[in-house]
Amino acid sequence: MNEREYVEYKLNRGSFSESENNFGPQNFRFLEELDDEQKEAVLNSSGRTVVIAGPGSGKTRVITYKIAYLLQTGLRPSEIVLVTFTRAAAKEMIERAHRVTKKDLSEMTAGTFHHVCNLILRRYGTVLGIKPNFTILDESDSKDLMKIVRARFVTSKQMSKALPTPAELYSILTYSNNTLQSTYEVITRKAKRWINVVDLIEKIFKDYTLEKEKQNVLDYDDLLLKTLYLLENHPDICERISSKFKWVLVDEFQDTNIVQLKIVELLSKVHGNLFVVADDAQSIYSFRGARFENVKEIMKEAKVFKIQTNYRSTDKIVELINSLIPQSSVPKRLRAVRIGVQKPVVVNTYDHFDEAKFVAQRIVEHVNDGASYRDIAVIYRAHSHSLELQVELSKRNIPFRVLSGLRFTETAHAKDVIAFLKVLQNPYDALSWMRVLKLLENIGDATAEKIVTQLLESKSPMDKLLELNVKSADMQNFKEIISSCIGKRPSEQIRRFYEGFYTSYLETHYPDFRDREEDVERLIEMAEFYETTGDFLSDITVSEDVGRTELNDEEGKVTLTTVHQAKGLEWKVVFVIGVNPGDFPHFLAVKEGNIDEEERLFYVAITRAKDYLYITHSLFSRRDYGPLSEVQRDFVEDIPRYLVEYWRVR
Repeated sequence: MNEREYVEYKLNRGSFSESENNFGPQNFRFLEELDDEQKEAVLNSSGRTVVIAGPGSGKTRVITYKIAYLLQTGLRPSEIVLVTFTRAAAKEMIERAHRVTKKDLSEMTAGTFHHVCNLILRRYGTVLGIKPNFTILDESDSKDLMKIVRARFVTSKQMSKALPTPAELYSILTYSNNTLQSTYEVITRKAKRWINVVDLIEKIFKDYTLEKEKQNVLDYDDLLLKTLYLLENHPDICERISSKFKWVLVDEFQDTNIVQLKIVELLSKVHGNLFVVADDAQSIYSFRGARFENVKEIMKEAKVFKIQTNYRSTDKIVELINSLIPQSSVPKRLRAVRIGVQKPVVVNTYDHFDEAKFVAQRIVEHVNDGASYRDIAVIYRAHSHSLELQVELSKRNIPFRVLSGLRFTETAHAKDVIAFLKVLQNPYDALSWMRVLKLLENIGDATAEKIVTQLLESKSPMDKLLELNVKSADMQNFKEIISSCIGKRPSEQIRRFYEGFYTSYLETHYPDFRDREEDVERLIEMAEFYETTGDFLSDITVSEDVGRTELNDEEGKVTLTTVHQAKGLEWKVVFVIGVNPGDFPHFLAVKEGNIDEEERLFYVAITRAKDYLYITHSLFSRRDYGPLSEVQRDFVEDIPRYLVEYWRVR
């Protein structure tokens, strides 16, 4: 009897006795916490494995206990790589595995795709001509650099109008990178209005790439693409890395793009153990290159396990979910363990204003019945669909948060501090120099660009900076701060910049300077946990996959969110509003033939509800979507009438 057979035998007999609760030094009692389907996936998976995980079925526990099981059977933490789409998810899984096994997991490679690729390039990137001290452009930085490069090709106002904006150019390029399509293919399929200037766009992209190489910077797409190139074109390095990782585990596999698929296949090439957890019915990020097809593609030569017990929603909500599983997804049927009282409700309102009044009133009623505001969410297809509701909630003094707006690292003050750290880490980072220098008095775009040119043309940008004679009252102080920060820890670098210059700048330029100062002070606290500026910058700039955010729960507030931002979250009471032809499904998606993804979005929305689910449908929509024939699909008509209650707001 081998080790796995022994564990299965003991589990099937019942609990481990006190004298038999381990096999050798290992303890497997944690496996008793899994249901039969989860246990099967953990114990019997090997080689290429796909776990189809329905919503609320405990996928995090399956990945966590798979890691724990591997560790208890003798695998070293350094032989496992865990890839997730958020830093928080990786951290949670590692902490759970540590609690179960009591093992030190500090040597385990875990994090987002961008984090893992960043680690690989820091070590092996020199073979591609990448210097190890490269800095990373976030999305905003990338658009700023694209703006600078684009300006070189604009010779007149007419020419400027004929070209996509910097943001549009960046969108075209990143979609091209994430789908491995040419610029011409992307423009033909996604942005036909720019087909006449495609040659010029390609020249801009070429210059953008050359500028990044000159500055020793990589953007988010580079982290993936260059890692893929490294693994595909340097088989010796691929062999070395893949030999190290005996198991590769990937969470949310339905959200991977073609580049990420190729990377994980190469990372698992030697040992062949690739364990992915996915629900293709929840693949909703095609706009940034995600391929739900990756799931079915990897299933062709893989063991497939299904975990279908839903621990989140009541039986009545689960029945509705089963009736609305997207037709193109892998077949599954969820089983509920929780019994509910109220069926899901389809609410017919006259218009969006009546809809907002109904939602606000119903929120008040749930709170009066004992619910907390934080247990309630309103989900919609597009942010603009929440405007009437925001007004109504404000009128009634109902506290709410909107999951939209800038991330912390994209706020102006955070970006200023990060730019300062970047020039200390990589003195050839022209974009960061431009941002920092323009903080100084009397230095605008033209002067900053002249200074940066001189810095980058010198052998030592830092020494050159100290030699420059610039007419700015702040320059001498800035030079002294720069000099004093070289070689210091990141927390000390931020503190000297902040206390010596930036706090005065904030008070002069921002009415809300106190809030911004608190943010910078928090950055200093965060940086105190890091020895090197490079490590701090890597974590700050590569903490998330592109388009994803980590959300801190706010006490006592109703959550307003788009479906995309709601994915992975859950609430006791959920309102899915604006389920009207043109609103949801969105008219552009229907027009472009993407109704499959709209079905998946609706599926994600309704699966967020634990106890109460309301789907609102307006009889009259003031939004003009053109010919009705293009937006006739009505999700409410897809709902079996016996599974819901129908309410009408009068």
